[in-house]
Amino acid sequence: MVGMYGRILLAVDGSDQNKNAVRDAVGLASKLGSKITAVYVMVGTELRPNAFGGDVGLSERQEIADKGAKEAFDLVESLALAEGVECEVKALPGKPCEVLTGMSDQYDLLICGSVGRTGLTKLMGSVSKELVKCAKCPVLVIR
Repeated sequence: MVGMYGRILLAVDGSDQNKNAVRDAVGLASKLGSKITAVYVMVGTELRPNAFGGDVGLSERQEIADKGAKEAFDLVESLALAEGVECEVKALPGKPCEVLTGMSDQYDLLICGSVGRTGLTKLMGSVSKELVKCAKCPVLVIR
């Protein structure tokens, strides 16, 4: 029987900082018998042309986003398999805060890293701050 955190929404972005959140989420899910849904939000069409250090087109941005999602999902899936945790992965377009908070009412717990790709010098990044404020379920922020 699954307890109060049976459905865990895990925000992944592929950053080194996010790997701690992934490890902790899988460990917690293993102990609680929970299912994880790992979500990678692909900004894609909302990126400015120079966001990747050059003038890239939409198809190139999509390839970069797809590669980032695959790398993030590979870690989650391998850890979940090793721990016997049921895991689903979703790559979704949009803005991270909007997508994750929009889904949060379907989950018992949202887990995210304290900082992602853009917040290396901060204690807590803008996405994690917004998730804590706006999510419709409890949020666990991992340093």
